[in-house]
Amino acid sequence: MHPAAAKALFDADVATLTPALGKRRGWTFHSLEFPLVDCSYTAPARTPLRLRLTCGDWNELPPEISLHNADGTLLTMPLTNPSGVFNGSPHPVANRQFICMRGSREYHTHPSHVGDPWESIRGHSSYTIGGILTQIWHAWLKGTG
Repeated sequence: MHPAAAKALFDADVATLTPALGKRRGWTFHSLEFPLVDCSYTAPARTPLRLRLTCGDWNELPPEISLHNADGTLLTMPLTNPSGVFNGSPHPVANRQFICMRGSREYHTHPSHVGDPWESIRGHSSYTIGGILTQIWHAWLKGTG
C-alpha cells in the first residue's frame, strides 16, 4: 500500500478516538500519530494495560499489536483471560506474547490461523482501529487481574 494512502486511512480511523471516548472508557492515548496508536486501559481494581498498534500498512494489513506495562516497557508476565485473547506463549514470528484475535497481525500470521485471512474482515466496522481497540478492551475487562 502506498504510504500516503495508509496514512490517510489511519488518520480517518483515529479521528474517532477522541479524548471524550478515552475518558468514558478509561483509555489514555499516548500517541495517535501515523503509524502508531499507543493506548493504555485503566479501570478500578485492574492492572493497567498498554498497547501499541503499529499500522504502517493500514488497512492492507492488520496492525501489529504489542503488549506493554503502564510505563511502556514490553510486558513479560502473561495476562490471564478466560476468552484466550491474550496468548502468553511466544508468537512464532514476533517471539513475544501476543493478541490472538482476528484483526491483529499476529493472529493472521500464526500457523493456526493462516486460513482466516485479514481480507475477509478488512473494512468491517469491528475491524477499524477503534473497533480492534474496543474488542481487546472488552477482553481485558473480562480478565482476572
